[in-house]
Amino acid sequence: MAVFLVRKPRSVFIHIPKTGGASIRRGFFQNEVDGPKHGFIPERWQKRFKFAFVRNPYDRLISAWKMFSQGMDETVWERPEDHRGISLSAFMDIVEDESLEFGAKRRTAEEKIRHHTIPQTHPFNCLQFADFVGRFEVLEQDFAKVCEKLGIEFTGLPNMNKSRGEAESEHFSDDGLRSRVQSYYKDDFEQLGYEL
Repeated sequence: MAVFLVRKPRSVFIHIPKTGGASIRRGFFQNEVDGPKHGFIPERWQKRFKFAFVRNPYDRLISAWKMFSQGMDETVWERPEDHRGISLSAFMDIVEDESLEFGAKRRTAEEKIRHHTIPQTHPFNCLQFADFVGRFEVLEQDFAKVCEKLGIEFTGLPNMNKSRGEAESEHFSDDGLRSRVQSYYKDDFEQLGYEL
């Protein structure tokens, strides 16, 4: 999604969509950040402690699909009406469409979908610059490690931007769809150590 400079304590949060970032940036840090910067980390931020979170590619995709097709609880996110009820297969068609833009200038709903679903390891996400990479699956424990590193008290994380329903890998019982996801997120599975 974007890179933010946390004001206090000065650090850099690499916010990859659907990995708990809203709970960290808007919840814990109360949006006391500078940015966003899209696809790069400014040179003056380079020496700061940089952290990010990642998530199982299957669950992350389901969470994004549910966000666009069903909305989210307790959020200001506006669901594009033309994607209400979109099938997971049709959603995956958009995800895989390399002709669609993503990044800061995303205008259409399809570009927003692409932006929220590009692989976590895509260079645009700047994950390669992180000093610490935590996992969504143990978000509280790993964010507590970030707080310890930053010398601040961990007081818990609010649950923000939660997609309706649970993000479950069972949606991939269709072998064709599972194969498409494995192919598209190949680098995420391999580099982040998630099981196919």
